[in-house]
Formats: sequence, C-alpha cells, structure tokens
Amino acid sequence: MSRRTRTHTAKGAAPTVHIPRQRGHRQGPQIIVVVSDELTLTRRATAASGRWLWKHRRTWAPSGLALLLLPLTGIVHLITPWAALVAAPAAAVPLAVLGWKANRTAAAGTPAERARRTSLAVLALATLTWLCLALWFGPAEPVLMGLWSLITLHAQTTWLFARLRSTLTTKGTR
Repeated sequence: MSRRTRTHTAKGAAPTVHIPRQRGHRQGPQIIVVVSDELTLTRRATAASGRWLWKHRRTWAPSGLALLLLPLTGIVHLITPWAALVAAPAAAVPLAVLGWKANRTAAAGTPAERARRTSLAVLALATLTWLCLALWFGPAEPVLMGLWSLITLHAQTTWLFARLRSTLTTKGTR
C-alpha cells in the first residue's frame, strides 16, 4: 500500500491521519499514526523567540558576541591556559591608541568626541584584560563572571546609544 494522507474533520482541531507504507505480506495489523495539526505551546514560543531574535539581530550583536566569547574562552582555558601570556600584550593596545590620538592636535575634536573615544578605549581595555584573566584563571570564576556581566552591559548600552545617535543623524534631526 502506498503512503497516503487523509484528513478527518472533527470538532475543534482537524487531525491528519498518516498511513505508513506497508512492507511484506498483509498478515500483520495495519498501523495508523494520528498527528495533531496544532502546534504545541513550546513550539510556538520557540518559533516566536527565534523570529524576534532574527529580526533584532543587529541590535543585540554585542550580547551575542559576549555569549559566544564566554564558552570559547573556557574551551581555550582548558586546552591552553598559557594563551593568556600570549594575549596579555594586546591589553595595552587601547591605551597606546588613545595616547597616540591624544597627542595629535587635529584629532582632539569636541569634548563629546574625546569622551566617546575615552569610553571606547576603557571598554576595549576592560574587555582585553578580562580575556587575559579568563584565559589564565577560567571564565567561571565569580569575580570574572561579574566583570563579564558589567562589560557586556556597558558594551550593549554603548551599542544601543550609538545606533540611536546614528539613526537620528541620518534622518537629519541632529
């Protein structure tokens, strides 16, 4: 018997009856599988969450990156904890760039630009310092988890305000 699908209308939901293909002789009992067409609440919630996350993926990029970085740092810590010694010099790069920008007179800019540059340098310094400490001690340390939460919150807030400012600037409402 070939695979067939029959729909039987009942009060409420309309279940779909799937009749699987029968193999061999017809001596055994026929198997009928009844599947409900209604989605479960869990499936609906998962689908809605997935659609919402996909729609707002750019807005939550820093948090997504932080959530990806946390287990990745744990894996690298388990494999090679000495990687912290290799990554440690990178923590000085934001301070060097900030000092180089401050020495240039043309790049001085307005006080708001200097504050934004300083805030980004502090955020980058904190992130790279956390990365080195998490590679050495492991990201599951309570102090490092708290620092990770604060850095993620600061990065997400800065990201949202920068996106809002760029949206308002492109609309000409500056």
